Amino acid sequence: MKKLVLIVLFIQVFFSLKAQNDSQLQPYAGSPGWEETKEERTKWFKDAKFGMFIHYGLYAGAGGYWPPNTETGKKYPQHYSEWIRNWANVSEPEYGDATKPLFTPEKGATDQWAKVAKEAGMKYAVLTTKHHDGYTLFNSTAPYSVKNDISRCTNISPKGRDVVGEYSQSMRDQGIKVGYYYSLLDWQHPDAVPQSRRWPLGPNPDHSRYTAYMNDHIEQLFSKYGKADLLWVDYSSAAYQGKVWNTRQLLDNLYQMQPEMVINNRFWNGLENDKGDYFTPEKYVPATGYPNRVFEVCHTMNESFGYSYHDNNWKTAKEVVHLLVDIVSKGGNLLLNVGPDPNGYIPQPSVDALTLTGKWLKEYGDAIYGTTASPFSKLPDNVRCTQKSQSGNTILYLHVLEWPENRTIEIAGLKNNVKNASLFGKNKAIKFKQEKEKLTFSLPEERPNQYNSIIVVTIEGKPDVENINMPVQKADRSIFLSADYASISGGGARTENQPVNIGYWSDVSTTVSIPFKVLTPGNSQAGGTVSQKPGKYKVIVDVAAAEGAGGVLRLITDSGNTELDVNVVSTGSWTTYKKREMGMLTLSKVGNHIIQLKALSIKEAGFINLRSVELIPID
Repeated sequence: MKKLVLIVLFIQVFFSLKAQNDSQLQPYAGSPGWEETKEERTKWFKDAKFGMFIHYGLYAGAGGYWPPNTETGKKYPQHYSEWIRNWANVSEPEYGDATKPLFTPEKGATDQWAKVAKEAGMKYAVLTTKHHDGYTLFNSTAPYSVKNDISRCTNISPKGRDVVGEYSQSMRDQGIKVGYYYSLLDWQHPDAVPQSRRWPLGPNPDHSRYTAYMNDHIEQLFSKYGKADLLWVDYSSAAYQGKVWNTRQLLDNLYQMQPEMVINNRFWNGLENDKGDYFTPEKYVPATGYPNRVFEVCHTMNESFGYSYHDNNWKTAKEVVHLLVDIVSKGGNLLLNVGPDPNGYIPQPSVDALTLTGKWLKEYGDAIYGTTASPFSKLPDNVRCTQKSQSGNTILYLHVLEWPENRTIEIAGLKNNVKNASLFGKNKAIKFKQEKEKLTFSLPEERPNQYNSIIVVTIEGKPDVENINMPVQKADRSIFLSADYASISGGGARTENQPVNIGYWSDVSTTVSIPFKVLTPGNSQAGGTVSQKPGKYKVIVDVAAAEGAGGVLRLITDSGNTELDVNVVSTGSWTTYKKREMGMLTLSKVGNHIIQLKALSIKEAGFINLRSVELIPID
């Protein structure tokens, strides 16, 4: 009887804990109205495509040096200068005492932000109202913000002013939607989440006190400054997410105050989790689109989000345009960061590049704003596609990032009849040939635009595309499987660009799958004629692993259930790629195949970056 009671109690506890965990992970934790209005609320966001991220706080005065002096301070070359307190391991109130005198936002600086955003073609903005260091750009009325024993006061706007209020008004004056960033981390509050081992919590930490504090901040932001459009929270972990932040009460209150606003997904763990209104890749572009999902890539004009005196790796206007086009073609938005200097002004290299980007958008913006993702799963490397519906037809915008030397572009897989094709804005027809499901465009010798030229293609009806997104065996029978053809299941990894690779591989439950096609002998669609049956292949993987990283990689095929293992050791860095031979496999049939890759073991510093798998015929 006692045993039965214990079993019943165990079952009750198990399901109680499971219910709590499931509740913690709910997208809106039961908040009425959010899910039902998601389609309507996110429409403006999906159409906007381009926004300005503004990281501005006390860290601007340090600018990547500590002590904050470019001549006598130590230069911290790490990206993310807004983390200078962490890089230099500075305590409070030393950090605040050294940076507050250097933080001198001038009146009118926020007008510059809004003007630059407007001229750049940006439709919304997001300002860091509180970053990880815990200081508030708005005049918080929370007791800890007004007076405390750690930093004395968290409010840093100049006396008689409120930088968040100035920002909000400046953006609205330019017709730009207003968003607020808020860090869930806090490196000074005694009850905050213990995410940093450098700064211990107070003597009797109570997370509920911190949750009440941060929710008070967020509610003030969305009730004090008029209509707001977006909340961008930052940082959750597996241990601190969802219900831990008291999201139900917060979101219920926000929905009452601002029923049209949108929120990102970072109340929950993982940049690509499916909670919130959209997910948030950071400084990387997903390799493929995400049907029926909304995402926004946050990226930087140089390498750092905060202002840095020594980081001069500025993006050019051409790079910004290409980044924007690449993201929009996959169905996402670009939130591009500027880090104002201590006086509050956006650095001139950013202003120059954004101004030129805006000039491009004034001419070509119809191919960006209000578009949807490319219907093609694979296009030539120098081409991207966006689309719009128009009177029963579809307009395909083919973005030619680099003008081909042979002035020819081939697009495969389109089944629709093409009505016409022309250069965007030039009213000049483009010659094309359509045979079966292959389109060939003949381009003029001179490219219309130095950044990105566009071919406008009108097709009948909705796009009907044969999306066989897989590599095809070459005429010499070799097969090259690039990471950009891979699909990832189980989480714990993601596709990165520059170069394209599978990175952030952190979980042995992750499976990376890559399809490919073996041709029938005599088939010539691979640019030559395949003369032999499939046969035996040597398998080579191209991988990179930092010091202390690596592990055992397993490859599994669908042809005879072949399993090959290789122990990957450090190659020196995450960007130093070396080829490793895994062994030999036999492909016994023509047609479609798939390989799967798994991590059997992962070292403490991480696993690998995988760039490609190559099958080389050996008979």
